[in-house]
Amino acid sequence: MTATTTEKDGSGMARIAVVVAVILVAIPAWAWTRESARFYTMDLGFAFLGIYLPARLLALLGLVFMFFQFVLAARIPAVERLFKRGKLLKIHRSLGKWAYLMVLLHGVGMLAFDLVSSGEIYLYTETIVGLVALVLLTAAVLAAWFFKPLKLSLNQWRTIHLLTYIVFPLVIWHALMLGSTVNAVPTLRYLLIGLFAGYVVLLLFRLYRKFIVS
Repeated sequence: MTATTTEKDGSGMARIAVVVAVILVAIPAWAWTRESARFYTMDLGFAFLGIYLPARLLALLGLVFMFFQFVLAARIPAVERLFKRGKLLKIHRSLGKWAYLMVLLHGVGMLAFDLVSSGEIYLYTETIVGLVALVLLTAAVLAAWFFKPLKLSLNQWRTIHLLTYIVFPLVIWHALMLGSTVNAVPTLRYLLIGLFAGYVVLLLFRLYRKFIVS
Protein backbone atom coordinates (compact mmCIF):
# COMPACT_ATOMS: atom_id res chain seq x y z
CA MET A 1 0.00 0.00 0.00
CA THR A 2 1.47 3.35 -1.06
CA ALA A 3 1.66 6.47 1.08
CA THR A 4 -0.90 8.14 -1.20
CA THR A 5 -3.35 5.27 -0.74
CA THR A 6 -2.85 5.38 3.02
CA GLU A 7 -3.50 9.12 3.07
CA LYS A 8 -6.68 8.65 1.01
CA ASP A 9 -7.89 5.92 3.34
CA GLY A 10 -7.18 8.12 6.35
CA SER A 11 -8.96 11.06 4.76
CA GLY A 12 -11.97 8.89 3.99
CA MET A 13 -12.13 7.58 7.55
CA ALA A 14 -11.83 11.12 8.89
CA ARG A 15 -14.81 12.18 6.77
CA ILE A 16 -16.80 9.20 8.06
CA ALA A 17 -15.94 10.17 11.65
CA VAL A 18 -17.18 13.72 10.99
CA VAL A 19 -20.40 12.41 9.40
CA VAL A 20 -21.04 10.17 12.43
CA ALA A 21 -20.51 13.14 14.74
CA VAL A 22 -22.96 15.24 12.71
CA ILE A 23 -25.54 12.43 12.86
CA LEU A 24 -25.18 12.21 16.64
CA VAL A 25 -25.97 15.93 16.85
CA ALA A 26 -28.75 15.73 14.25
CA ILE A 27 -30.72 12.99 16.07
CA PRO A 28 -31.55 15.06 19.19
CA ALA A 29 -32.14 18.15 17.03
CA TRP A 30 -34.61 16.16 14.91
CA ALA A 31 -36.28 14.66 17.98
CA TRP A 32 -36.69 18.09 19.58
CA THR A 33 -38.06 19.58 16.35
CA ARG A 34 -40.53 16.72 15.98
CA GLU A 35 -41.84 17.14 19.52
CA SER A 36 -41.72 20.93 19.75
CA ALA A 37 -42.97 22.10 16.35
CA ARG A 38 -46.62 21.53 17.28
CA PHE A 39 -46.28 23.67 20.40
CA TYR A 40 -45.23 26.69 18.37
CA THR A 41 -48.60 26.62 16.62
CA MET A 42 -50.31 27.16 19.98
CA ASP A 43 -50.54 30.23 22.15
CA LEU A 44 -48.69 28.82 25.15
CA GLY A 45 -46.90 31.99 26.21
CA PHE A 46 -43.31 33.20 26.11
CA ALA A 47 -42.17 31.27 29.19
CA PHE A 48 -42.98 27.92 27.58
CA LEU A 49 -42.13 28.72 23.97
CA GLY A 50 -39.21 31.06 24.53
CA ILE A 51 -37.55 29.57 27.62
CA TYR A 52 -38.70 26.02 28.35
CA LEU A 53 -38.58 24.51 24.86
CA PRO A 54 -35.21 26.04 23.85
CA ALA A 55 -33.77 24.91 27.21
CA ARG A 56 -34.77 21.34 26.36
CA LEU A 57 -32.90 21.53 23.05
CA LEU A 58 -29.81 22.96 24.72
CA ALA A 59 -29.78 20.06 27.17
CA LEU A 60 -29.86 17.46 24.41
CA LEU A 61 -27.15 19.10 22.31
CA GLY A 62 -24.99 19.82 25.34
CA LEU A 63 -25.13 16.18 26.36
CA VAL A 64 -23.92 15.00 22.94
CA PHE A 65 -21.13 17.61 22.97
CA MET A 66 -20.11 16.36 26.42
CA PHE A 67 -19.80 12.83 25.02
CA PHE A 68 -17.53 14.15 22.27
CA GLN A 69 -15.24 15.47 25.01
CA PHE A 70 -14.59 11.96 26.30
CA VAL A 71 -13.89 10.68 22.79
CA LEU A 72 -11.43 13.49 22.09
CA ALA A 73 -9.64 13.13 25.43
CA ALA A 74 -9.38 9.32 25.47
CA ARG A 75 -6.33 9.20 23.19
CA ILE A 76 -7.82 6.43 21.08
CA PRO A 77 -5.14 5.24 18.62
CA ALA A 78 -7.61 4.96 15.73
CA VAL A 79 -8.78 8.55 16.28
CA GLU A 80 -5.23 9.91 16.65
CA ARG A 81 -4.29 8.27 13.34
CA LEU A 82 -7.02 10.30 11.66
CA PHE A 83 -6.43 13.66 13.34
CA LYS A 84 -3.30 15.29 14.71
CA ARG A 85 -3.07 15.48 18.49
CA GLY A 86 -2.88 19.28 18.44
CA LYS A 87 -6.04 19.49 16.34
CA LEU A 88 -7.88 17.12 18.67
CA LEU A 89 -6.94 19.26 21.69
CA LYS A 90 -8.10 22.40 19.90
CA ILE A 91 -11.44 20.79 19.05
CA HIS A 92 -11.66 19.44 22.60
CA ARG A 93 -11.31 22.93 24.08
CA SER A 94 -13.76 24.52 21.63
CA LEU A 95 -16.46 21.87 22.00
CA GLY A 96 -15.96 21.91 25.77
CA LYS A 97 -16.89 25.58 25.88
CA TRP A 98 -20.00 24.99 23.78
CA ALA A 99 -21.01 21.95 25.82
CA TYR A 100 -20.72 23.85 29.09
CA LEU A 101 -22.56 26.89 27.74
CA MET A 102 -25.45 24.73 26.53
CA VAL A 103 -25.72 22.82 29.81
CA LEU A 104 -25.49 26.04 31.83
CA LEU A 105 -28.17 27.79 29.78
CA HIS A 106 -30.36 24.71 30.06
CA GLY A 107 -30.14 24.78 33.86
CA VAL A 108 -30.69 28.53 34.07
CA GLY A 109 -33.53 28.29 31.56
CA MET A 110 -35.37 25.59 33.48
CA LEU A 111 -35.06 27.48 36.76
CA ALA A 112 -36.18 30.69 35.05
CA PHE A 113 -39.19 28.89 33.58
CA ASP A 114 -40.29 27.73 37.01
CA LEU A 115 -39.97 31.25 38.41
CA VAL A 116 -41.71 32.96 35.50
CA SER A 117 -44.53 30.45 35.13
CA SER A 118 -45.30 29.71 38.79
CA GLY A 119 -43.18 32.02 40.93
CA GLU A 120 -41.23 29.22 42.60
CA ILE A 121 -38.61 26.58 41.81
CA TYR A 122 -39.63 22.93 42.00
CA LEU A 123 -36.85 20.71 43.31
CA TYR A 124 -37.45 17.05 42.59
CA THR A 125 -34.77 14.40 43.05
CA GLU A 126 -34.09 14.46 39.30
CA THR A 127 -33.79 18.25 39.36
CA ILE A 128 -31.40 18.20 42.30
CA VAL A 129 -29.20 15.63 40.55
CA GLY A 130 -29.10 17.88 37.51
CA LEU A 131 -28.10 20.89 39.63
CA VAL A 132 -25.38 18.88 41.39
CA ALA A 133 -24.04 17.82 37.98
CA LEU A 134 -24.03 21.46 36.86
CA VAL A 135 -22.10 22.58 39.95
CA LEU A 136 -19.50 19.83 39.49
CA LEU A 137 -19.17 20.63 35.79
CA THR A 138 -18.76 24.33 36.60
CA ALA A 139 -15.91 23.51 38.99
CA ALA A 140 -14.15 21.46 36.30
CA VAL A 141 -14.65 24.18 33.68
CA LEU A 142 -13.39 26.97 35.95
CA ALA A 143 -10.29 24.91 36.74
CA ALA A 144 -9.64 24.47 33.01
CA TRP A 145 -10.32 28.07 32.03
CA PHE A 146 -8.49 29.70 34.95
CA PHE A 147 -5.71 27.17 35.41
CA LYS A 148 -2.97 29.81 35.61
CA PRO A 149 -4.80 32.55 37.59
CA LEU A 150 -5.86 29.97 40.18
CA LYS A 151 -2.25 28.72 40.35
CA LEU A 152 -3.33 25.10 40.28
CA SER A 153 -0.76 22.35 40.11
CA LEU A 154 -1.09 19.82 37.30
CA ASN A 155 -2.25 17.17 39.76
CA GLN A 156 -4.85 19.52 41.23
CA TRP A 157 -6.13 20.36 37.75
CA ARG A 158 -6.34 16.70 36.79
CA THR A 159 -8.20 15.82 39.98
CA ILE A 160 -10.77 18.57 39.45
CA HIS A 161 -11.05 17.71 35.75
CA LEU A 162 -11.99 14.14 36.71
CA LEU A 163 -15.27 15.56 38.01
CA THR A 164 -16.53 15.43 34.43
CA TYR A 165 -16.48 11.64 34.67
CA ILE A 166 -18.93 11.89 37.55
CA VAL A 167 -21.05 14.50 35.79
CA PHE A 168 -21.83 12.53 32.63
CA PRO A 169 -23.66 9.56 34.22
CA LEU A 170 -25.56 12.00 36.44
CA VAL A 171 -26.64 14.00 33.39
CA ILE A 172 -27.66 10.84 31.51
CA TRP A 173 -29.78 9.69 34.46
CA HIS A 174 -31.28 13.16 34.82
CA ALA A 175 -32.21 13.18 31.11
CA LEU A 176 -33.67 9.67 31.11
CA MET A 177 -35.75 10.30 34.24
CA LEU A 178 -36.92 13.85 33.57
CA GLY A 179 -36.45 14.56 29.86
CA SER A 180 -39.78 15.13 28.12
CA THR A 181 -38.34 14.77 24.62
CA VAL A 182 -36.24 11.77 25.63
CA ASN A 183 -39.28 9.92 26.95
CA ALA A 184 -41.42 10.89 23.96
CA VAL A 185 -38.99 9.73 21.24
CA PRO A 186 -37.68 6.15 21.65
CA THR A 187 -34.86 6.76 19.15
CA LEU A 188 -33.49 9.52 21.34
CA ARG A 189 -33.74 7.36 24.44
CA TYR A 190 -31.76 4.62 22.70
CA LEU A 191 -29.19 7.21 21.64
CA LEU A 192 -28.63 8.32 25.23
CA ILE A 193 -28.28 4.72 26.38
CA GLY A 194 -25.79 4.20 23.55
CA LEU A 195 -23.83 7.30 24.58
CA PHE A 196 -23.66 6.04 28.13
CA ALA A 197 -22.42 2.65 26.92
CA GLY A 198 -19.80 4.45 24.86
CA TYR A 199 -18.79 6.50 27.90
CA VAL A 200 -18.31 3.31 29.95
CA VAL A 201 -16.13 1.80 27.21
CA LEU A 202 -14.02 4.96 27.01
CA LEU A 203 -13.66 5.08 30.79
CA LEU A 204 -12.52 1.45 30.91
CA PHE A 205 -10.09 2.16 28.07
CA ARG A 206 -8.54 5.07 29.95
CA LEU A 207 -8.25 3.01 33.13
CA TYR A 208 -6.64 0.22 31.12
CA ARG A 209 -4.07 2.62 29.65
CA LYS A 210 -3.34 4.18 33.03
CA PHE A 211 -3.07 1.15 35.28
CA ILE A 212 -2.21 -1.75 32.98
CA VAL A 213 -0.39 -0.48 29.90
CA SER A 214 1.64 2.14 31.77
